[in-house]
Amino acid sequence: MKNTQKLMKSKTVLRLLTVPILALAFNCAENDLSDENLLVSPNVTISSTNAQTIQAENFDGMKGIQTESTSDSGGGSNVGWIDSGDYLEYSLTVPASGSYKFEFRVASKSNASKFDFYQGNTKLSNVNKAATGGYQSWVTTSKTVNLSSGTSTLKLLATGGGWNINWIKITPVSVSQTTVSDNLALGKTAEQSSNYSSSAGLPGLAVDGNTSGAWSQGSVTHTSNSSSPWWQVRLGDDYTIGDIVIWNRTDSCCSSRLNNFDVFVYNDAGTQVYKTTITSTPNPSVTISTGGVTGSRVRIKLKGTNALSLAEVQVFSGESDGGGTTNPPTGNASIPSDLMSNCNQWKITYPDGEEDKTLCGEANNEYFFVNSAKNGMVFRAPIRSNNGTTPNSDYVRSELRERTEDGKSDIYWTTDGTHVVYVKQAITHLPIEKNHLVATQIHGDKAAGIDDAMVLRLEGSNLFLSFNGNKLRSDVTVKSNYSLGTVHEVIFEVKNGKHYCYYSEDGDLRSKYLNGTASSYLVKDGSNSVLMDIDYDQSYFKIGNYTQSNAEEEGSSTGNSNNYGEVVVYDFFVDHN
Repeated sequence: MKNTQKLMKSKTVLRLLTVPILALAFNCAENDLSDENLLVSPNVTISSTNAQTIQAENFDGMKGIQTESTSDSGGGSNVGWIDSGDYLEYSLTVPASGSYKFEFRVASKSNASKFDFYQGNTKLSNVNKAATGGYQSWVTTSKTVNLSSGTSTLKLLATGGGWNINWIKITPVSVSQTTVSDNLALGKTAEQSSNYSSSAGLPGLAVDGNTSGAWSQGSVTHTSNSSSPWWQVRLGDDYTIGDIVIWNRTDSCCSSRLNNFDVFVYNDAGTQVYKTTITSTPNPSVTISTGGVTGSRVRIKLKGTNALSLAEVQVFSGESDGGGTTNPPTGNASIPSDLMSNCNQWKITYPDGEEDKTLCGEANNEYFFVNSAKNGMVFRAPIRSNNGTTPNSDYVRSELRERTEDGKSDIYWTTDGTHVVYVKQAITHLPIEKNHLVATQIHGDKAAGIDDAMVLRLEGSNLFLSFNGNKLRSDVTVKSNYSLGTVHEVIFEVKNGKHYCYYSEDGDLRSKYLNGTASSYLVKDGSNSVLMDIDYDQSYFKIGNYTQSNAEEEGSSTGNSNNYGEVVVYDFFVDHN
């Protein structure tokens, strides 16, 4: 008879299976989760740069399966005795959102290897591999999917029976690289005012690189219940400190403990150089910008009486890689519509030519997803042979198009009155052969010969304004040495036919524009801030990524996993008066 109990509850399975298990015995303080005798398999952290293999038998949870010795290369065990409805679960930490290739090593005698696989509750894809002729006749089948960063459960749910699985290999294909500075705290010496236990909740758990706030994952600090408990990390030397990111414990019993606390920075001489007070509860994290102070020690101290628990503390250097002087703080978005003030007001065209008008609640996909910092929408357009296009273009895009506020129809406006689009974004990747991309545009009346009326365009490192491909007027340079990843703000403004553009990399454009003090950011043609004076109708704004390339332009580079255009949008709005 097959065992249908989960691993964490079955002593019989533990005796039979050769699965690496870590036994954690934590007796938590009052109201803590009771984790006594909890059995947890090692969490698998995949790489954003290298392949990682998970042995199928090293599961965290399962239903209905058994293991056996395998004759596949490498030996060891495989999982078998799989029926429809059985499942395998693995705790998985993804360091950065992006596209990953999953390879599954499967075998079956006469049935297809059929299963769906999920990240958390999100279905990633399905596998339906034809029978291989034997339960030890192994083949590898693959699927490329988009993963979201963070710790979650990878689940394989059988939709058919009679097949075996030996391992899962996960390889990054195209992964967001959003880190712009070093985490100075990682692996450094940490201390706290008291230890809750000699073996659990130790201070070094907040600098181990794991941001999971679940106590059961064994990566959360814990002091005793005391007056003004504190935690600190010693960086080893004085550094220029930019942002400090504090990750809270996420268990429902205890997350509220972390509120009304002070954050200090001290230099190597012991002098306090920075202090701020956080009165709210991080959910799950809070980012603090120090303004570039020089320090060697960061301390976090509760103001009241309680236990202090931290999931992770990251201290990022103030040294920038040229990606702009102001980078958006870490967010908590899960899907793109979390970052849209009105998700009904936009539709998107994908690189395969499909148009989607229902963006509210839409799951992440490989073309449109939330970045690893959970603060930006990634518009990615890979150049492939099966790309589609819109009726009026040969080029590949992942781009939003403005609609009416209620989302019932496309919007069209005239150049009478005032029309504004604001975008905070970074162009992060260009196609290989024709490295051109448009990010933000005013689309005009094509029938009147006014198509891409004014667009922000990058060719290599040359960032400039184009006016319907020089048909309306000559290009205007914005920046001749743009570096990929540079966060910038741009505003297109049309006032009764007069076209203006504002550009900034210091993070102040939005606030100054709304306050009426943004004139210093105007892009000028010589001394003239009016870049074009022309009337037309049938107008609308577009935001995102419109590559100026396709399979024909890219030739032999078509299909290369590194051949794509990409734009990350952190904030945007439109206004019409």
